[in-house]
Amino acid sequence: MRILLSLLSMMLLASVSSVAQTARVQIIHNSPEPVVDIYAGNDLLLNNFVFRTATPFIDLPAGVQINIGIAPEGSTSAADAIATFPVEFEAGRTYVVMAAGVVENTGSTALNLFVNDEARETGGGNSVDISVFHGSPDAPPVDIDAVYAADDIVSNLGFGDFTGYLNLPAAKYDLAIQPAATNNTIASFRADLSGLAGNTATVFASGYLGGTPSFGLFAALANGAVIRLSATPTARVQVIHNSPEPTVDLYIDNGRLLDNFTFRSATAFIDIPADRSMTVGIARDNSTSSSSAIATFPVNFEKDKTYVVMAGGVVGNTGATAFNLFVNGNAREAGTGSNVDVAVFHGSPDAPAVDVDAVFVADNVVSNLAFGEFTGYLSLPAAKYDLAIQPAGTTTTVASFRADLSGLAGGAATVFASGFLGSSPSFGLYAALPNGTVVALPATPTARVQIIHNSPEPAVDLYVDNAQLADNFAFRTATGFIDVPSDRDLTVGVAGENSASAADAIATFPVNFETGKTYVVMAGGVVGNTGAT
Repeated sequence: MRILLSLLSMMLLASVSSVAQTARVQIIHNSPEPVVDIYAGNDLLLNNFVFRTATPFIDLPAGVQINIGIAPEGSTSAADAIATFPVEFEAGRTYVVMAAGVVENTGSTALNLFVNDEARETGGGNSVDISVFHGSPDAPPVDIDAVYAADDIVSNLGFGDFTGYLNLPAAKYDLAIQPAATNNTIASFRADLSGLAGNTATVFASGYLGGTPSFGLFAALANGAVIRLSATPTARVQVIHNSPEPTVDLYIDNGRLLDNFTFRSATAFIDIPADRSMTVGIARDNSTSSSSAIATFPVNFEKDKTYVVMAGGVVGNTGATAFNLFVNGNAREAGTGSNVDVAVFHGSPDAPAVDVDAVFVADNVVSNLAFGEFTGYLSLPAAKYDLAIQPAGTTTTVASFRADLSGLAGGAATVFASGFLGSSPSFGLYAALPNGTVVALPATPTARVQIIHNSPEPAVDLYVDNAQLADNFAFRTATGFIDVPSDRDLTVGVAGENSASAADAIATFPVNFETGKTYVVMAGGVVGNTGAT
């Protein structure tokens, strides 16, 4: 691209007074012709002017009519122009001239010069002044949201239109493009204005929604630099409300993310802008704006990562159980293979650190988990489990809950303790699924079972699944009646005394006890016999 000074000498012929009259003009090429030449009268103004590039602001003569001609690249004279437009600039004013539209089209999307005659070269103070131009020929009129900053900063902008200038603090913004009067975001772009304080830019839509060149947003700076705005970088985030405030509103910066968000509910995993400092605000239900927040928290999510954000603790508390956002920065939306991946969060403010046993499967699948902590993920076969909660370092079960994962193969969940051991709302375990469903885990259903050893083997070890139920269980002895998880497939294994694990069993038997029933289980017959005995 070359700006020819001969334009100024040409205009000397008009009148002596016109030489002193100039306007400041920036020209932007936004018509999907890859390269063109621009003529002013008979003189070449811009040679090989590339699509989606711009000149800096330059002085051009004012008070006289100039014929602007657009010719294909490699042209030899103004006679090669495929379109000519008369323009006359006013002395002392500042303009952005946008070449947009399609050469072959007629009507509103034909090739044309669109002029912003209120353009600016500099912004105010620590802000950036932004004007927006709709230059996508097949896109409808649009609204633009500054995501979480302000809704509809641009409203009903049609092809060929400029907005006035928006005065924005020099920060990062995400611009969500929506067909006018809808909330349907068709594309979102990151505008990083952090280093542009005191500057201006013309942000222009370019290309086709449904063709080539593809749709995009570009920013032309006053110095002629044109920056392609990248798609908004995002993280995947699920928010769970586990603080015993019945209902809250949730804000990110100035935008309301959740209205009337109830205790023990969750969002699905959603896309949230990443690589940008934001403020999460928690307000009571029926709030009117983010200024109503009773607590605020700075966040900055990392691009392409997955998070669970747990609102926990108690409003008004201090120290470890104060209201806070607890973040799992290594969250998962899906399981490993056909397993279910489960992370556990301790969210009961008055409960001590705990161990969790998967009853009859594994001791201490969770060890010494304190309030406000997440575990890593446990990858579990899709089956039924009973989770026994025990104060850390003890074998005293304070509560046991059934987690039925049988229908969740390939899925993931966050299991969280909620409520108070000693007051209301009462203690419970809940599972938040990736789609936002929250399931209250019921207490482990049980049956009453007594086992009698009546097989003439002097002593045996007795297992249920992987757990030893009885050690050196003597012939003609019995257990008392005990609670055994019901409505769940279990395997009873019988091993020789002094066995090391369930893998040493010499015989195994599938059982499934019915909830609420009472059973006597008699081990009888002779090891090694077949048939009835």
